[in-house]
Amino acid sequence: MHLSKTEFIALIVALFVGLHFYNKYQMDNSSDIPESDQPVYIHDGKTPVIVAFGDSLTAGTGAGQNTGYPAQLSQMLGIDVINAGVSQERSSDAARRIGSVLNRYHPDIVLIEIGFDDITSGRKRSTIADNLLKIIKAVKKSGATPIVIGIPDPDLIEMMIATDLGFYEEAARKTGALYIPDVFGSVLKNEELKSGFTYPNAKGYRKAAETVYHFLTERVL
Repeated sequence: MHLSKTEFIALIVALFVGLHFYNKYQMDNSSDIPESDQPVYIHDGKTPVIVAFGDSLTAGTGAGQNTGYPAQLSQMLGIDVINAGVSQERSSDAARRIGSVLNRYHPDIVLIEIGFDDITSGRKRSTIADNLLKIIKAVKKSGATPIVIGIPDPDLIEMMIATDLGFYEEAARKTGALYIPDVFGSVLKNEELKSGFTYPNAKGYRKAAETVYHFLTERVL
């Protein structure tokens, strides 16, 4: 079969366009994080019990089933990460709920993300800070390791400022809890990583999970 000059040029263009989008797909879906089927951490013959505790950002609001950050973190670690997130939960309700979660799962590590739904609903930040301290203290009293995940100021996200609100780091410092900065800040200011105006999409939650993964494997596990 002989191609005309026009057909040949069209074929070359199509090949280059296809290669461009294939490379973009590979870059968007590549990661230096392994998808492990085996636990990366064993201590005294057991793997740690990890609970992700929080509100909508932990529950995975805005993404499909099993694509929230706890599920994607679980795949990266090869360890079951229990999702104890409740969509649209107030920090005051979370502070009352933490005891039952600790009694049910007896975790070794608790990832604490709370206050996002309060902030987006205009509730007092001093109240969120007080409830955060109650949650951290309950986790510490249970013998588990509390790890605080900071939340950025949604008002400043619009100005492309993704710094976490200061009371998250302060609460960790006061209680001796660990603190992971910028888990969601860089996600929520990137429209390609968001579902609608408020929550991350599956790719956004993956980026958040990668940040937590690196912290855990470098500092905790």
